[in-house]
Amino acid sequence: MTDTTRAILAALQRRRATSFARVLIPGEAGTPDLAVQSAAELDAALAKRADLPRRIAVGAAHFATGADAHDLAHPGTTSSDTRPLSGQVAIVSGAASGLGRAVALGLHRAGACVAFTDVDRAGLQAIESELGDADHVITVVVDVTAEASVAAGFDAVLARFGRIDTVHCCAGVAPAHDLVDFPLDRWELSLRINLTGYFLYGREAARVMRSQGHGGSMVLLSSKSGLEPSKSNTAYNATKAGELHMARGWALELGRDGIRVNCIAPGNVFEGSKIWNPDYIAKAAQKRGIRPDEVIPYYNSLTALNREIKGADIANAAVFLASEQARCVTGQVLVVDSGQVWTR
Repeated sequence: MTDTTRAILAALQRRRATSFARVLIPGEAGTPDLAVQSAAELDAALAKRADLPRRIAVGAAHFATGADAHDLAHPGTTSSDTRPLSGQVAIVSGAASGLGRAVALGLHRAGACVAFTDVDRAGLQAIESELGDADHVITVVVDVTAEASVAAGFDAVLARFGRIDTVHCCAGVAPAHDLVDFPLDRWELSLRINLTGYFLYGREAARVMRSQGHGGSMVLLSSKSGLEPSKSNTAYNATKAGELHMARGWALELGRDGIRVNCIAPGNVFEGSKIWNPDYIAKAAQKRGIRPDEVIPYYNSLTALNREIKGADIANAAVFLASEQARCVTGQVLVVDSGQVWTR
């Protein structure tokens, strides 16, 4: 997608903040209801009319529009969806598995159109098959550590829905080693995925949301380890703490644009986790002097509620932070850990 196409979609959002749009491919265009030559001309033309043109041509680029996602997919059939995130478009990184998948599914259940992004192509294909909701779901292969890949991922979402409202950074790794044995390549991998990946998604989100002119939200998935360190987890401790402070700085920087930035700090979530794999559980057992089959009950027993945290618990927090109910919440850390970490 060119900068010009992004500018056209941003102009449409500034004038019709609730609208959706799709970039049309050759052969789909048909006769436009509005034809102009630039994003500036589009902005001026929309300012003079109250309706939403269904087909727009800007130079050689053609777009279909809709009052909402349902109308975009099935013209003339708007939805009466009242779920909390209806009308929003969300992007989630690390969405093919673990907490990223749980968060993305939770956003979808709450009514959002969701872009599941990940490097795991097979995992994304499985999600497409499972949900079967092409009107509201898109999957995009994205490498969070590669600048061009992240930009292309955002472009794919804009081309499909014409807008981006909420971005959730969930891709992460947690290599566990004693400090004296910690491999440099595992440290550097953690920095690239857990920090650079969040930075690239956050920067792209800020660029898009600021240009659209109607705010937005970002939710960074950190960890209780970002608040209170865990043993033999140097890279995870450092990167998860870094995410918290990065988010706070973004909240300060982007607040006047109406862009809210918050973090979720989950406790130990075992369900569907790639981090809590057999090797990681074995290391945790060794660290605690217990058997691998005792690890999950042991960690649950460390919490005040003695309650296992599920992916849906984290997804519920993400839905709240992306919703209008959290309209005055920014720069905060929502800890979902069943009562384990008391440092804020």
